[in-house]
Parts: sequence; C-alpha cells; structure tokens
Amino acid sequence: MAIVRLTAIVDPRRAHLFRATVFAAAACTLHLAPVYYAVDPVLGGHNTVGLVLLLFLLTGFWQFRAAIMLAALTDNVRRRHQLAMGNSAMTVAGIAVTVGFLTSHVDRTDQNLPVTYGDQFGMQVFLWTGSLFILWACLDITFILHRHTASLHAVTFRLGFWLIGLGIAAFCLTLVDRLLSGMVMAAHDGSNGPLSFLNSLNGVAETSAVVLVGIGIVLPRLGRPVKHLLRDLQARLLLIEIHTTWRQVTTGTSDVVLNPNEISLLDFLAVKPMRRLHRRVIEVRDCEFKRPERPLRPKSLALVSQIEDTLIGR
Repeated sequence: MAIVRLTAIVDPRRAHLFRATVFAAAACTLHLAPVYYAVDPVLGGHNTVGLVLLLFLLTGFWQFRAAIMLAALTDNVRRRHQLAMGNSAMTVAGIAVTVGFLTSHVDRTDQNLPVTYGDQFGMQVFLWTGSLFILWACLDITFILHRHTASLHAVTFRLGFWLIGLGIAAFCLTLVDRLLSGMVMAAHDGSNGPLSFLNSLNGVAETSAVVLVGIGIVLPRLGRPVKHLLRDLQARLLLIEIHTTWRQVTTGTSDVVLNPNEISLLDFLAVKPMRRLHRRVIEVRDCEFKRPERPLRPKSLALVSQIEDTLIGR
C-alpha cells in the first residue's frame, strides 16, 4: 500500500497519508511474532521493539487523522485547529507511553505485553495511553467520515471512505478485544476459560481492519483508471455493434471511408477505440448526407445516436 502511494511523498497535501501507510506497514510487520522476536535483540532486548511498535502505530494514526482532516475540511481555521489538537495529543501520548514503558520491568522478550506485564503501573500507562489515543483518533476520523461522505460525488471516493470507516470500527473492536482478553487471562491465571474465543476474534478483527483501510485508501486512486478502462471497453463493444450498420451504409460509397476493411480482431483491440468509433460514426453520417434516398433504419439511427451521446460524454 505504501509503494502504491510512493509518488505522494513529494506532495505536501498527500504526504501525511503516505507517512501513515509507511508507519502502519512498519508496525504491522513488527507485530508478526517471528519479526518481533528477531528484532528485539537487535534493539537491545527488554521488549524495546514493543515500544517502537506502539510509537509507529500512534504515528501512523496521527498522520492518518491529519490526512483525513486535510481531505475533508475546507475551513482553514478549523483545519489548523484540528491539526494542532492532533499534534498536541500525539506529543502527550508519545511521552506518556515512553515514560510508562521505561518505568516498567519488562526484561524477558514477550510479544503479549498486556498479559505478561499488565500488572505493573508503568505498563498500564503504556497500554491504556496508547489504546485511548488510538480510540480517540479512530472516533474522530469516523465522525469526520460520517459528516463528509454524503457530499462526495465520486462513487470510488464514497466507497473508499466507507471502507476506511469500517476498518476503523474493526480496529476499535481489536483494541477492546485485546484489553478484554488481557483482563480475562489475568483473572484466570493465563487461561481465557469460557471466553477463549477472544484471542481468535482479535486476529480476525485486526486482519479485517488492515484490509478494509488498505483497500479504502487505494480505491479512490483507482477510480479514474477503472473509469477509462470501462469507457474503452464500451467503445470496443460499440465498434462491433455498429459494424453491420456501417457496412450496409458505406457500401458503394468507399470515397468517404478511410479504412474499408472488414472488422477484425485488431478493431476490437485497437489502441484508441474511441477515435476509431468516432470515425465510424462520421462515415455513417457522411454516407447518410451523400445518399439521402437511403435513410438509416430506426434501429440503426437509434444506435448511431446512442454512440454520439457516448462520444460526447452524456
């Protein structure tokens, strides 16, 4: 996802979203158990990778919120206020999780910090501050999306925003699930007991959140290429559909026809089908003007009119 948006790094208005994808990708990578246990010794051990992971995650949501604010808010004063609020919240959360982590005793590398070290005050500050910041960012993003999605005209943008909203909801569910799972396991001495499904739900919700947000971010970028692809496909199909009419009308009037050859696979796979289709319509109209005694049949006339409307974008 970050690679798809690589060109955004030079655009100040889109750089926030690029940085969000980079930090989110880094956090998701570090969250993988093999990566977590391999990287932690490189960083000096003591679960330092857990601190880095959470800071990456907070930074990703901070930048993602900023990107949404820049995209949705048109009032410059309100936008600056919201961005300043996000900067302040990120500064406070970053300092709090760092202090909470550094004051905790987490010597043995263990990816499941909430369960293994959750009884320490510093670790509780680390976990709850990070969780509350992410929940605040998620709720704020969801509120902005809800207010502005209806004003978007492009289908891909509306669908993309809805997918991002669903992904944010799934991520909130993941946070709640992890907190509940940690509390239940602590109460049952490391066993979930009757609520053992919480661990499974966490993986499903987390994966769904990443996939939904990723698709939602990329989808608007694909809107224009998909639209052009569908328009070209429609032009190719209309080339086949108009061929019978074109052949009947142009018979005996080859002087107005640039390419009198029969339709072939090359016509369907033409590099510029709209230009070829436009030429076919012009030739049909020229023949109609040149030979008024042979008017178009109603069905053919309707087809030519439909193609003319398609060509001018109606």
